[in-house]
Amino acid sequence: MTESFKTDFQDNIAVVSGGFQGIGKAIVDRLALSGCRVYTIDPKFPAEAGKFVHGNKVTTYSGYTSKTEDVKEFLQYITDREDHIDFLVNNAGIYLYRNVEDSSESDFDKIIGTNLFGTFIFTKYFAKLLRKSTHPSVVNIASVSGQRTEEGHPLYSMTKGGIIGFTKALAADLGKYNIRVNSVSPGNIITPMNDLDIEAQSKIKGKSFEEIEKDYSSESILKRRGTPDEVASVVLFFLSSASSYINGEDIIVDGGLYLV
Repeated sequence: MTESFKTDFQDNIAVVSGGFQGIGKAIVDRLALSGCRVYTIDPKFPAEAGKFVHGNKVTTYSGYTSKTEDVKEFLQYITDREDHIDFLVNNAGIYLYRNVEDSSESDFDKIIGTNLFGTFIFTKYFAKLLRKSTHPSVVNIASVSGQRTEEGHPLYSMTKGGIIGFTKALAADLGKYNIRVNSVSPGNIITPMNDLDIEAQSKIKGKSFEEIEKDYSSESILKRRGTPDEVASVVLFFLSSASSYINGEDIIVDGGLYLV
């Protein structure tokens, strides 16, 4: 008889980057509701009460994954309180709608710093705590933009394609420690970042926000944008024992956008 799948995350420990809003917040909320202790970092968290704010099941830290000193401070805070972590979710990312000729070197540095360097440095420093878990799992948030032909955001597509490649290589690199590494590639999801993309396209194309949003919705087979919770569900699947023999894979969550 096979072992039953774990249905909750009671007493598990997760670290999530970019947990203030959108997909990241949905992941944090779902994990906390499932009984997991969650530590999350995001520069958007208010720092007036101090960099670290402890709530029910969730501890937030106001900092940047693109800054090594912030990641080290965040790591030290967690290490002082936990002897291991079970899950690492690399969700932090930024978006830029600009063609390659109009993109500057500073644009490149900024988006690479968050989307790629941040994912690398976060994984590098938390791998040691993951190795102490009995069921460690890493999920990287990529994007369907890193896998299909799209105009308008070559730098973003480059970083998300890089995350998929990093995921596969990392699965081999960390597999000897029984750490599984997978990625999730969202499509058009109702998030503040996706709305910024719509606003940028609206200005460039001379269309209203509603018109661009309708265009976005019509692109997928399901004819709608997805929700952060629909992405979070797949992330939790990858973290759970239900995916215990899946490693180095990417699941596209886009309503069929990639197929069109």
